[in-house]
Amino acid sequence: MTRLLRSPIAGILALALALRLAGLFWGLPAADGWDDDGFAPRNFLTALALTYKPGAFFTYPPLHAFILAILSLPAALAALWHAHTFSQADIVGEFTKPQYMTVFAIVARLVNIVLSLGLIVIVGRMAQLLAGRRAGLLAAGALTLNMGFTYYGQVSNLEVPYLFWSALSLLLVMEGMARQQTRLFFWAALAAAAAITTKDQAYAVFALTLPLSVGLWLARDAWPRRNLKSLALYAVIAIAAILLVDGGVTNPSGFLHRIAFLTGPASGDYAAYTHDMTGRARLLADIVLSFPSGIGALATLLAVLGLWRAARGGDVWALVPAFAILSFTIGFNMVALRLDARFLLPQAIFACVYIGVSADWLLGASRSRVAPVALALLGLLSLIPAMAVGAAMVRDPRYDAERWLAGHAVGKSVETYGQNAYLPRFPAGVTVWRVGDGPLNVRNPLPGVRELRAPFGEPRNPDFIVVSNWWARHFITPEASGVGLKPPTRFQVQHDDAPAHIYFTALYAGKAGYHLAHRAQPVQGAWPLVHIHESLNETVDIFARD
Repeated sequence: MTRLLRSPIAGILALALALRLAGLFWGLPAADGWDDDGFAPRNFLTALALTYKPGAFFTYPPLHAFILAILSLPAALAALWHAHTFSQADIVGEFTKPQYMTVFAIVARLVNIVLSLGLIVIVGRMAQLLAGRRAGLLAAGALTLNMGFTYYGQVSNLEVPYLFWSALSLLLVMEGMARQQTRLFFWAALAAAAAITTKDQAYAVFALTLPLSVGLWLARDAWPRRNLKSLALYAVIAIAAILLVDGGVTNPSGFLHRIAFLTGPASGDYAAYTHDMTGRARLLADIVLSFPSGIGALATLLAVLGLWRAARGGDVWALVPAFAILSFTIGFNMVALRLDARFLLPQAIFACVYIGVSADWLLGASRSRVAPVALALLGLLSLIPAMAVGAAMVRDPRYDAERWLAGHAVGKSVETYGQNAYLPRFPAGVTVWRVGDGPLNVRNPLPGVRELRAPFGEPRNPDFIVVSNWWARHFITPEASGVGLKPPTRFQVQHDDAPAHIYFTALYAGKAGYHLAHRAQPVQGAWPLVHIHESLNETVDIFARD
């Protein structure tokens, strides 16, 4: 620990930690989180309950749920102690109280912060293996300054946990090849199993990476051919571990139902490109065009230069991060037909390995101060959007909506719509009804919010209507279309709901008996506006009765 604190990597990790502090209490205390698709505070307990229930399944695998459940055990025991009975209704009612949900959310965010710091170290180790210590530090610094990684490094989504295990597995593969140590491949196999049992899409990191890298290694080196039986055994052990943890052994019917769900509506309902060669060609073109905007055009050029420099050495393990980029692009993006920011995160992370390699070469090759100054300027330009993530959390529009409601809606009635992650916290003294046409038993309950199953446009005459602008726009505006593009089925269904389309169009046009009383929107200021995963800098509209 003393050696770590005295090393330059300690300063990089300290900066990464500082960039993540804003998100620790973002939207808390609360009965649910604002991180859309977050694994906490709600989902991890449900994952444990359903994974091993015969015939049942949950969207995500259970490994990370086990980790969070162990770390959150004191709060869970306290909730059980205070529940009136052990009936499902009483237990759910107690667990969803803000005091317990807040603890669960903070624990999950702390775990992600720690894993994100570990991921920075791993990427640095990869670059160090290829080009030395300075390259490792530069790669770690590049990942620290990545905007998308800054966001996912402080929320409870599963992106950072599964990428931590994935990167650890690939680092062990690289070191196993470089050192010719069989035992490293055993731990690499277990880390790969941990990645897939954390989030299924981790398979795409390995699908082509391992066959390409190990196959090329077998062709060029006699040592792996002599140890092929051991390598094959470790692969079998990894598959067995996945089946055991995921419920494939203890709950085979539920496991098969989950696989069918993941390969069907879980991804198909969100696909934004057509399921043909035209759609995939358009997706690939959009990846190439959008990737520089994710890590920066100059950083992309550095990654390409670094890959060229690393490949020149002729070492197979130098290509492992590049194979991972290719594998995820083909194995996930081209299959799921999606281009969300989080689905370019694996490519951005592994690209940082080569950014470190090229930056190290530029510093060594330059005899002037041009290269150091240019790299420092590039780092500063990357730091600004990374800091903007924290600024967006501190100035979240939902805080503004909460303040306005506290000053105008106490003692009155409010109608709202949509998922928990899109809503502000409602102040005490406000009667809140959440309206929707879906069944009540599948809604994620919020204490103090009354649930009503009814058409959106049915007259109820609340004093105020609170709606997420991002959520409502899918009922009003059709999704973009064009060559190779298709509206995601989920959003197309919303837009095709004629009564809902008429209602929300009239509401926003001021023709539904309500006018826009307050718009809580992102603050325009010194920081650039960042929008990530429908959770950050989204506008909340409050309508008052005419």
